[in-house]
Amino acid sequence: MDDFKWLDTTEIQANLEEMKKNYENKFEKVSTTDDLSEIIQMHDENPQKMKNILFWEDNLKVMYHLLNHFEGKIDMIYIDPPFFSGNDYHVIIQENKKNQESLAYGDTWKNDLTLYLQMLNKRIFLIYLLLKKEGLFFLHADWHASHYIRLLLDKVFGPERFVNEIIWYYYNKYSPGKKRLPRAHDNIFVYSKSDKYTFNELRIPRKKPVKQLKRVMVNGVLKNAKDENNKVIYRIVKDKKMDDVWKIPCLQPASRHFTGYPTQKHPDLLRRIIQLGSKEGDLVADFFCGAGTTLLAAEQLNRNWIGADISNHAIYLTRKRLLEFQKKNKKQEKYSPQFELYTIFTDEKRKLINEGFFDKKLIIKKKI
Repeated sequence: MDDFKWLDTTEIQANLEEMKKNYENKFEKVSTTDDLSEIIQMHDENPQKMKNILFWEDNLKVMYHLLNHFEGKIDMIYIDPPFFSGNDYHVIIQENKKNQESLAYGDTWKNDLTLYLQMLNKRIFLIYLLLKKEGLFFLHADWHASHYIRLLLDKVFGPERFVNEIIWYYYNKYSPGKKRLPRAHDNIFVYSKSDKYTFNELRIPRKKPVKQLKRVMVNGVLKNAKDENNKVIYRIVKDKKMDDVWKIPCLQPASRHFTGYPTQKHPDLLRRIIQLGSKEGDLVADFFCGAGTTLLAAEQLNRNWIGADISNHAIYLTRKRLLEFQKKNKKQEKYSPQFELYTIFTDEKRKLINEGFFDKKLIIKKKI
C-alpha cells in the first residue's frame, strides 16, 4: 500500500459547493404524496412530524444532496459499509418459482486497499458535515480494514472525539479456519462531533440476581456505602451497566428476521445502538441501509429516519419490511405510507418501476 493520500480531504472540500449544487434538484419521487421540499419543510417546522426518506441511489450523491437541507441536522448516523472482504455477494431471486442469480453488492475494490479507503474517506467527511453538533456516529467494520478506518475517523473527527470501540461478539457463527482462532467479533467505532452529545446509559439483565456492595461517590472517590452502625450495605441487583462488549448472536436463516440479504445484522444490535445514541423523535440515518434493519429499528423506537442504498434488491426488501410494519402498527382508517422513496432516474430504473418491480412478490435468498 502506498502513502497516506487516502486521508486527504482537500479535493472533497474544494468541490463541495459545486457537488451540492449538482445534486440539489436531481432526485425525483418514485412513490406518491409529499414532495421532497415539503418533507424538508416538515423537518424544519416540526422535526418529530417529518416523513421519513428512503433513497435508491449511490450514497455519495445522496449525501451531497442532503447537505443542501440537512447539514448539521442529523442526530445519529450509523453505517455498515463493505468491509474490504474481497468477496462479491450474490442473491438468488425467486419469482413465480423461477430462480435468477443477481449481485447484491461487490466488495473486491480491484484488491486495492487505497481505492477502498478513498471511497470511505469521502463518505465519512460528508457524514461529519451532516451530523448534528450533539450527534454520534457509529461505523461498523471488521478485521479486514478496521485499523485503517480508525485513522480515517481520527483525521475527520479528531482523535479527541473518539467515544468507544464496541465489540460485537457473535458467538454462534461457524468458522472453518483451522490455522487460526475463529473470528467471532466485529468492531463498531463511535465518534462524537463535540464534547456534548446524546449518550444514554443502558442496563442489561443479569442471568440471575447477585448480592453486591452498594457504592457511593464521596468527594469524587467511589467508596463502599455504610449504615449508621458503620457496616457496609449490600443490595440485590438484577441488571448491570452495559459495557463495550456486546454478546448478540449472528442472524441465522431460521430467524423470523432473516431476509436473505447478505451480511444482514441482527435487529437487537441496531436497536441497542439507536437506544444508546439517540432520543425519541431524533433523526437517524443509515447510508448503507441494506435490507433496512436500522430504519426498521428506528421506526420501532419512534425515531425519524433517512436511509439510502444503491441496490434495487436492498430497497425492495427495506420498503417491503417498513410497509409491513407500518400497516400493522399504524392504526388508521385509511393507511398511507409514512415514508417516501426518491432516486435519480435512469432508463434502467424507469424500466424496473414500469414493470412494477417494487410490487412484485419476490423471494430473495442468500447464495450459499
